[in-house]
Amino acid sequence: MSQETCACPKCECKVTDQSPEANEKWYCCQACADGHADGSKGCGHNCNCG
Repeated sequence: MSQETCACPKCECKVTDQSPEANEKWYCCQACADGHADGSKGCGHNCNCG
């Protein structure tokens, strides 16, 4: 994994080797990986990326 930050466009959270992956990109949480499809506004890391 060479990516250091979440692939969610407005998110600047860090990713780890435990982070969820979708479409060959890494995300800080499942909400970001799902594209905030549930309508969530944040990722649970004090971030309003949704």
